[in-house]
Amino acid sequence: MNKVAINSCLNRKKVVHIVPSFGCGGLEKVVVNLINNSEHYNVKHVLISLTTDFELAKEIDVPVEVYCLGKQPGNDILSHVKLFRLLKRIKPTAFHTYNFGTIEYHLVAKLAGVPVTVHCDHGRGGDDPAGKNKFNNRFRQLISKFIDHYIVVSYDLYRWVTETLKISESKVQLIFNGVTVEKYVAENHASDTPASSNPPFMITTVGRLDPIKNQKLLLSAFDLAKKTYPNWENVKLQLAGNGPIYQELVDFKDKLASADDIDFLGFRSDIPDILKATDLFALSSNYEAMPMTILEAMALKRPVITTNVGGIAKFISEQHAWFVESKNVEQYAETLNEIKLDQTAREQKIETAHQLVYDNYSMDKMVDAYLGLYQIETA
Repeated sequence: MNKVAINSCLNRKKVVHIVPSFGCGGLEKVVVNLINNSEHYNVKHVLISLTTDFELAKEIDVPVEVYCLGKQPGNDILSHVKLFRLLKRIKPTAFHTYNFGTIEYHLVAKLAGVPVTVHCDHGRGGDDPAGKNKFNNRFRQLISKFIDHYIVVSYDLYRWVTETLKISESKVQLIFNGVTVEKYVAENHASDTPASSNPPFMITTVGRLDPIKNQKLLLSAFDLAKKTYPNWENVKLQLAGNGPIYQELVDFKDKLASADDIDFLGFRSDIPDILKATDLFALSSNYEAMPMTILEAMALKRPVITTNVGGIAKFISEQHAWFVESKNVEQYAETLNEIKLDQTAREQKIETAHQLVYDNYSMDKMVDAYLGLYQIETA
């Protein structure tokens, strides 16, 4: 077993978080936020990744133990043995898995005597977006018998887990993702810069470069808008994030007429600063449960355009953002133009959206909910 980093913190109860990997992604960002914002609890976090990807671990700014199981592709029994030995040694109070890729390890946690087991679905990982994979669904049902608390982050997932998977409602709980949100946020839009400097109207998307995120839709819609509508010469698009289809998307972009106005930023640790300097946040996914990036943009008073997929419309509405269909390039391009032209509508939506996030999706509410499940008290 490869121990990546360790900082001891005596007399604190340990919580193990086990993830498929710890690269760039919304799920991983939730784990970072949970760890970084729970210092007022008597807790020491332990992060275990199945693979050696720890790119996002650099954003953890509190003492944490980090391990890699080095799981081999497919069924790797040795990874279960490694985990059992580790759990017996560190004796955690709680064991928390995320998505389908780690749910199988709950039997190991029970055998190792971990008092509290928690699983959280942030999406239907391991399945098609509709969650109809019969084998995976049956496996979830079986493993759920070893899980004390089965958490979902959206109404869409709650309905799927209780109605399709038929997991007992007595153990299923809805905990919304949370973000840091201030009551008062200066509306320092990029477009508010004096006209003499002629700043571009900046459109930004943030997320893992993966087929499920459907960034080709956004690239195609941006390109179509540039070709179709007047006064789009000074509009730019930037994509922050990394992932398995990075080069594929770069190659796709290079074939577009608007290629010179599209920038791939790669993995970035300064997302709040990037969002503060943008005029519009755009999401184009084929499926999302409750995307952190939408909440982060709204917390910073940035207008949002998103595809109407998964659980998004269950936590925000057209009062808060613009919705488009996930396969309609023409509609997406037309809506981009409408948003660009209508500053009044942008201002109205961002005020309503910011209030929604402030009231319902704060970081403190999320952290308190999880630490309560772990049975960890304040320090």
